[in-house]
Amino acid sequence: MAEWYPLYFVLAGVIVYGAAYFLYARWYDKHVWSPDPKRATPAHMYMDGIEFFPTSKYVLFGFQFKGIAALGPILGPFIGLSFGFIPALIWLLVGNFFIGWIHDYSALFMSVRNEGRTMGPLTYELISPRARTALIGFLLFYLILITSVFVLLCGLFFYLWPGSLMVVIFTIISGLIMALLMYRMRVPITYSTIIGIIIIIIGIYVGGLVQDLYPNALMGLGRNGLYLGMLITAIFCFIGAVTPIIWWTQPINYAAFWPCSVGVILIIVSAFVSPATGVAIQQPAFTGDIPGIYKTGVGPVWPILMVSIACGAISGWHSLVGTSGSARQLDVETDALPVGAGAMLMEGLLALSALAAYMVLTSEEVLKYGTKWGCFVAGACKLVAPMFGTTPDNIFLIAFFGAFLELYAITVEQMVVRFFRLAMAEATAARPALRTLIGNKYVASAICLAVGAAFAMSGAWLNLWLLFGGSNQLLAGLALLLTSIYLAKVKKPTIFNLAPAIFMIVTCEGALIWETFFVFLGLAYLGLPPEKQVGIMFGKPLAKSPLADLVKAELEAGYRGVWYYTAMTLNVIFFIFGIVLIILGFIVTYDGFRSYFRFKRAPPEEAEEKAEE
Repeated sequence: MAEWYPLYFVLAGVIVYGAAYFLYARWYDKHVWSPDPKRATPAHMYMDGIEFFPTSKYVLFGFQFKGIAALGPILGPFIGLSFGFIPALIWLLVGNFFIGWIHDYSALFMSVRNEGRTMGPLTYELISPRARTALIGFLLFYLILITSVFVLLCGLFFYLWPGSLMVVIFTIISGLIMALLMYRMRVPITYSTIIGIIIIIIGIYVGGLVQDLYPNALMGLGRNGLYLGMLITAIFCFIGAVTPIIWWTQPINYAAFWPCSVGVILIIVSAFVSPATGVAIQQPAFTGDIPGIYKTGVGPVWPILMVSIACGAISGWHSLVGTSGSARQLDVETDALPVGAGAMLMEGLLALSALAAYMVLTSEEVLKYGTKWGCFVAGACKLVAPMFGTTPDNIFLIAFFGAFLELYAITVEQMVVRFFRLAMAEATAARPALRTLIGNKYVASAICLAVGAAFAMSGAWLNLWLLFGGSNQLLAGLALLLTSIYLAKVKKPTIFNLAPAIFMIVTCEGALIWETFFVFLGLAYLGLPPEKQVGIMFGKPLAKSPLADLVKAELEAGYRGVWYYTAMTLNVIFFIFGIVLIILGFIVTYDGFRSYFRFKRAPPEEAEEKAEE
């Protein structure tokens, strides 16, 4: 397919996303939500300097983008390639145009119009107490799944690219210094940002040197190197979860926005000039698998494609960032469009850049690098290197894109832990003793990280990723349903939110049922030969993790030991997780549609009375 270049498809994405923002989003903003710049926002009404405080739309855009953009839009398109890059591209463009940005913008604005309330209280008020309880339970299970995926990957990236650790350290320093300059010393944002960017540039240079001089720094420690990377991740995220958002999470995410944005721009620009550099597309447009990688496929295009590309097109995680973070920092209502819709469309560009990086790898290169993260770094370097007159094995490019992955993962994971401890506080609010014991921010944060790390060691990577993707996208459907109910309550058009809500709920319940069924099959085939049993237990291809390696060694030796039963126990838990997520999602959906039709039938003068019943 040497005559095709990434230029054509990335350019199509830029045009589609531009039309989404400048045409559709502006029309929707004006005719559905009607923002009022003179209306007080929660940031001004409840300003406490901890959770509620008005923030420049430029800083808040960076916070929102780095809060929503994680590994989903980067690694998800690789799984999407098992269907070919055209289906993946179509979902990224169509999903974001009709669903993604509407979800993010609506969740943010709904919270702004309701005094900065989060998803739990909003569900209680708009749907029912039972739905609120089900949603909180759903969130706790969901956030554990995210943590199990991200803690492992963050530790793994430190393990593979030790230079990324230096970049993260300098990014932390940059964020803390910018916070001090902006919020204590009242230095203008432009000057504070310039100083922060200079610190990050120094960090990238130092990271490149470390990657060059000590490429196997953590690998030399063996499995303990991975554990050390995971411990560093846990410490960073614990601090982010328990400190005021204004002094850690917000400025560090804003600082990380800059190198992460530069990485996207580099890949997008390199795709634009690909006909000149000669970097052509190597992957097929349509296929049932990638030879040697997904030999048996990952499932049907619908619903699996929509949950394997877990972000970039649509993501339920974004509703948590919007309602629990950005809605409490919005200065004026008119900032909601660039912050909510703009950040999501930029995440679409991130997913397109990742897809472009995978497109240019040959099947041999895919087999060589093996993992999604390895293939992303290799593909990004292959695309970008010719623009700088260097080769894809340039150590500074490798260090930069390794740090690129790490920053996208670790800055979001700290928010995952924060939202978990907030959800735990809500779940235990009615029981003071229990809230004191496990609902306080320190214990709840530790529980999230400890349980997530234990799951991360399971090795059931494909199961974890698809369960995370299914639950993540189902949360998006539930958030869209919640915004539809609110719009019905205030007698605004609902079709733009309700139609995507129905599609996402049906799709994601189907995906969770599919994935849970295959976890069940893995538990049922205990009598198979060891090599087949390992493949079923851990998904195909066999996951790479310490526990998976230990189990494989046991089975190849012809016996089932402690590691085998440990892994099987965790897979039983995954099966239970899948069942619980399906049931909780159904409860919220059932009660939600009852509430929607109640508000829809109510005359305008009775709508508010109905809302309080």
